[in-house]
Amino acid sequence: MEEIDLKPPEETTLFTDDEHVTIDSIDFEFEQSNKVRGIYRKMTVFNGNHCYQSIKDKHQRKYKYRVDIAYLNPRPYRQHNIAWKWLYLSVCLAVATSVMGIIGWFTDLLGTSSPGVNYTMAVIAAASATLICLLLFAQNSYDKVLFKTQFGGIQLIELLNRYPNKDEFRQFVGKFILQIKKARAKKQFTTTQFLARELKELRRLRDESVITENQYQTAKKLIFKHDSFKAI
Repeated sequence: MEEIDLKPPEETTLFTDDEHVTIDSIDFEFEQSNKVRGIYRKMTVFNGNHCYQSIKDKHQRKYKYRVDIAYLNPRPYRQHNIAWKWLYLSVCLAVATSVMGIIGWFTDLLGTSSPGVNYTMAVIAAASATLICLLLFAQNSYDKVLFKTQFGGIQLIELLNRYPNKDEFRQFVGKFILQIKKARAKKQFTTTQFLARELKELRRLRDESVITENQYQTAKKLIFKHDSFKAI
């Protein structure tokens, strides 16, 4: 049996898994990377009901944590946002840069006058601003698929939609949804037991700094309000 290695390199920030769950069998794995956003993540589904995630963001921080997928809602959620304002601004700047370039070219061609250093610098500045706006558009636009806990509604799994490509992504999501359902069925818990165990799982993730105290308290309130929990 292989034990999950969460011992971090010195330059990274990692979460610890105090339960030290061992890997008996790997069900499947999935990797995603986005160079523009500077994100890399690897997911390993193992032992039928655990998902171990390794995430590295553009700030060179690494996050590693484990989730018991039996407590996830098998229905994924989608977050889609297009940063239109940065796209519109980049288009306007691109048009302005083109017009300024054409005017300068015709002026120089006709020999009426030289565009001048200031004019050239203005064109360069406009072109640079266009590139910056395009980068901001790419950074602020996103298309995510999220998996949240069944009763507390806390996001624990985040995926970049259609990465590395549309077919591989759909195949993984389909397998992952099926695995969640299998993991839930395997536990054979009542609704009350699932509520209590989900709260325990969220408490562990809070203690490992995977989720915040506010997220935990929000989920706790929802779980306590559930009719099955009130009946205890």
